Amino acid sequence: MGSLFTYIGYGAGIIFSLFGTAIILGFVFPKDVPAQFKYIMGSTLLLYGLYRMTTTYFKSKRDTRLSKEDDETTNSNTLP
Repeated sequence: MGSLFTYIGYGAGIIFSLFGTAIILGFVFPKDVPAQFKYIMGSTLLLYGLYRMTTTYFKSKRDTRLSKEDDETTNSNTLP
């Protein structure tokens, strides 16, 4: 089971990605906003959301690996 911060990281990544997609598709800003601004803002948020999910994934894998190594070290140092 992941930690609370892992869920927050994935949730934030999904929200940023969805919001960026909504901006690119024109659901968020009014029609009088220049299209270039919408594309730049939307793609920035979309890419940040993907970055956030990717870094959260690799951090959770690293934490799992370190936890497993720590458990193996603890079990090997105990006397019978």
